[in-house]
Amino acid sequence: MMQIDVSTIKQSPGMTLHRELEAPLPALEGAGEIISFVGPARAVLDLTNSGGLLELTGGIQAALQLSCARCLENFVYPVDVPLRELYYPAGAVEPPPEQREEGIPFRGDKLDITPEVLKSILLALPMKAVCRPDCRGLCPVCGQNLNRGRCNCRQEEVDPRLAVLKDLFKH
Repeated sequence: MMQIDVSTIKQSPGMTLHRELEAPLPALEGAGEIISFVGPARAVLDLTNSGGLLELTGGIQAALQLSCARCLENFVYPVDVPLRELYYPAGAVEPPPEQREEGIPFRGDKLDITPEVLKSILLALPMKAVCRPDCRGLCPVCGQNLNRGRCNCRQEEVDPRLAVLKDLFKH
């Protein structure tokens, strides 16, 4: 878990804390697969008390193990994502509505930023992760990983949308 002690800063408007954190994070579930971290995630953050609100800014770096959408091989995917969140003490004076909508309430002297870190990482993942831009994928006939070598399948390059027309010309 990534936590920041806010006992001194929450009482001191205008104060800024700089923190560098490193912690293992739990696996994520995204696009129907379990995404695990390779090693701990690293955060470089500034936390500023701006009159009752705590503004967190900085970045997160981590390495994830993903499965390639083309060849299905596992690979390490590095992420470097920005993080910006607003926190306000729960039960204290209510912040203005616009800050309440984008702010996150917290209690006590520890600010657990793990959920927001995980959310930012998940949002930064590509829709279709590929191990490399020129990944050739799998043979649609035999399943051979075409990055490792060619297969002996005879493949006709026919657009699947036009495959029905191919039968018309056989007569």
